[in-house]
Amino acid sequence: MKRLLTLMAGFALAVTGALGAEDPPADHVQWMKDLGGQMGAIRKGADVEKNAKDMQATLKQVGAFWKKRNSEVASKSCGESYKGAAAVAKAAAASDKEGVAAGMKMIGAGCKGCHDAHREKISDTVYKIK
Repeated sequence: MKRLLTLMAGFALAVTGALGAEDPPADHVQWMKDLGGQMGAIRKGADVEKNAKDMQATLKQVGAFWKKRNSEVASKSCGESYKGAAAVAKAAAASDKEGVAAGMKMIGAGCKGCHDAHREKISDTVYKIK
């Protein structure tokens, strides 16, 4: 009986490890850093239209990454963030502060959706993909 329990515990640990969080690829880490920088610049009002367009380009790469991984949640979230970035770029070109704010909310909601589903915090500076 003791041996059976030990075997079952080992199996549970193996399954948990196999399904656990993984280190994100270097490209993914860079994309997240790029998006963070772009969001920060937009919040500060620095070259908003350009940063929003750059964000769209970055989100295309992130979306392709998650599409290959068959994550409907992440793909949808990237799409929402992309639409928000497009709205920010358009509003910035028209000097529409309310439009920029509305687009930023869309971006934030998209990011949150993906982070809630796929981001595991390991420490204050380290995250893994779940």
